[in-house]
Amino acid sequence: MSAVSGKFDVRDMAEVKDFIGIKVKRDRKASTITLSNPGHTAALLQAFGMEMATPNKTTMASGVKLAKTGKDLLPAGARYAAPVGSLLYLSTMTRPDISFAVGVLSRFMSCPEQDNMRAAKGVLRYLRGTTRLGVAYGSSDPMQGYVDVDWAGDVDGRRSTTGFICTVNGASIAWASNRHSTAATSIAEAEYVAAAMATKEALWLRTLLGVLGVDGQAVPMGEDIQSCLALIYNPEATGRTKHVDVAYHMVRDYQTLKDVAFYFLLSAKRPADGLTKPLPSPAFTAFRDEIGVGPALVGADTAQW
Repeated sequence: MSAVSGKFDVRDMAEVKDFIGIKVKRDRKASTITLSNPGHTAALLQAFGMEMATPNKTTMASGVKLAKTGKDLLPAGARYAAPVGSLLYLSTMTRPDISFAVGVLSRFMSCPEQDNMRAAKGVLRYLRGTTRLGVAYGSSDPMQGYVDVDWAGDVDGRRSTTGFICTVNGASIAWASNRHSTAATSIAEAEYVAAAMATKEALWLRTLLGVLGVDGQAVPMGEDIQSCLALIYNPEATGRTKHVDVAYHMVRDYQTLKDVAFYFLLSAKRPADGLTKPLPSPAFTAFRDEIGVGPALVGADTAQW
């Protein structure tokens, strides 16, 4: 509190326990703090009759690719937008582990099909078994960024999906799973576009942390494609990249200015992988651990929910 009040005009209203629906749990002995939405999650499951459903181990089965077929449409009046909208809210607050699946589901709002509804219920089943998970901060690690892309993974338009995540103190503070607005002609190009998107977020967070008194060093950015790193470190245009929009070349400038520092990260260790595609259960669990999603309620607090 003193660190914030020393820079801003604030009012001390005692230790926060709830904030706009987010439950805050502190363990001062372990020096950890967790943020979760157990109440919202429980209400969501009850609202859609999934409070007694059999839990899933992942948000979406590995290898699943939803597409717009125009067949087997949901009947008029079927509730699809409501659960997906609620899931979207939860995914942006304290549950980065469901971001990819919810992002895919949101692409079918205008004309949902039976497969889309089954997939949405699959995410609810996953939440049924992970109601008390949240983002758990507990280390002294500085900000770190990770970026990944699923090249041409969108069945309908062959567009790629970017996944990036920024962590501080061992858990996520910003994340995104977004489909590209245009199709990329190579995985290097797709990764390059993703790197630019992640760089913009990292720069904003770096500025914010600087205002709060955190040393603004270069943000390490993990990237697993060597050809993308070659594009970032080599400012020369080639015949294969001259069509790439100038907006994405800003990543080179900030790399040169040492505001970000891209480095090679082995594919097996990329935390952003779960934001670009469905993963098998062991890989999904590892992804969840790497981005700091863990149990948020223990002991007496559990009884409140």
